[in-house]
Amino acid sequence: MPRNRKKRKLPEKLDLHGLRHEQARQRTIWFIEDRWDSGQEIYIITGYSDTMQDIVEKVLNEYKLEYEIGDDRNSGYIRSWL
Repeated sequence: MPRNRKKRKLPEKLDLHGLRHEQARQRTIWFIEDRWDSGQEIYIITGYSDTMQDIVEKVLNEYKLEYEIGDDRNSGYIRSWL
């Protein structure tokens, strides 16, 4: 018999792998604006490119969003809250 468990909503993710740096800024803006005021936790996967992380950080700062870069095992993503 299945249990009645609350479904936990997974964070939204944007994967920037394979995009040119010029495209990353616009995709990040669209991703944020599509979810604005949702209260969601988001993950933006940047890989280990310092340039890609800088692009995402600049956008997050423009929107005055708090964020964290990766964790102890993986620094290839940025986590933020809308």
